Amino acid sequence: MTITAPKNLDAAGRRKWREVLPILEARGDVTAAELDLLNCYCLAWSSLLDATDDQDKVRWMRALRQLAGELRLTPRSRTAKPKSEDPLLRLLRRPQA
Repeated sequence: MTITAPKNLDAAGRRKWREVLPILEARGDVTAAELDLLNCYCLAWSSLLDATDDQDKVRWMRALRQLAGELRLTPRSRTAKPKSEDPLLRLLRRPQA
């Protein structure tokens, strides 16, 4: 099943979508949350390409870096060990006696 790019993306955003989606799909099932983040990533990419002011470019680069980390697209985020589960969540999931 092919996941098509959202209609709100321009041509540059759709190209980025087609570039990144296979990376996410190779890891397994892509969640709705990851698709939303990918949409934001592609919008930020397109905005960076359209930015004319250096300050705007820096702002979009920061947004891209953060979104890339969330999507595990950076080398550092791919090699990071998963965070251990919150102790409170473990306690809540423990079967009641």
